[in-house]
Amino acid sequence: MTARLYRIVLGPLELLFEWRLTVFTLLLFPGLLYLGFWQLDRAEEKRLLGLRNAQRLDMVALSHSQLFSPLGLPVASQSKWSELADRKVTVAGYLDPQDYFLVDNRINNGRFGYEVVVLIATEEGRIPVNLGWISGDSARRSIPKPELVGGEVRLAGRVYIPTRSAYLLEAQSLPTELPEVIQAYDAAGLAPSLSQLLGEPVLPVLVRIAPEDPLALSANWTIVNQSPEKHTGYAVQWFTMAVVLLLAFILRSSNVLSLLRGGKARASS
Repeated sequence: MTARLYRIVLGPLELLFEWRLTVFTLLLFPGLLYLGFWQLDRAEEKRLLGLRNAQRLDMVALSHSQLFSPLGLPVASQSKWSELADRKVTVAGYLDPQDYFLVDNRINNGRFGYEVVVLIATEEGRIPVNLGWISGDSARRSIPKPELVGGEVRLAGRVYIPTRSAYLLEAQSLPTELPEVIQAYDAAGLAPSLSQLLGEPVLPVLVRIAPEDPLALSANWTIVNQSPEKHTGYAVQWFTMAVVLLLAFILRSSNVLSLLRGGKARASS
């Protein structure tokens, strides 16, 4: 079966479109442009995250009491939580060695493990604090038990608010007891059920412990997982592929190359 061709003549320029190649180009070219602009958006997002992190690193640390009334708003109001992201905070309260979560499938330097989130009891309520990473059995024959010392604690950390929802392999059930293994600690989503379970308010944001704090486990937090420059480089690659595709389509579907060669031949003569 011969391919259907569409011929258009514009003076010396002749366009000859093969429908399958044309459809392929029309579908792929916008997609490549979209991916390029998406990477540019990601680069700008990472640049702003890095700038915010640097600015808030120099701000005075908050007390944990201030987190229960962020910016003068009640805990139920979520519209201003982003203004507290990355802020330094000090937490003073009681640590119960049984009140913790193991966040599953966390990789550290190529090793399988868990992150340990404890619920520190304060006068205002519970504050979830991520103490960092511990190794686990990749065959899942056993679940590790973190060595937590109960009692009064005082620790330093930073407010962590994820920019995107965590990817879950399956729907996550609400906790009915502690300790428990979960796929991801969704602070805002888990706060209501944990408040009911524990009989006191639970902060709907997470605090990541400072790596240098004595209570920290392996806490090498990454604020920006890829630099803005790397995303910009990816964008350049997508745009380059789009340009190459368009040029290949034009050369394949027209006599532009023959006209250019003819012009050069006449110029040389």
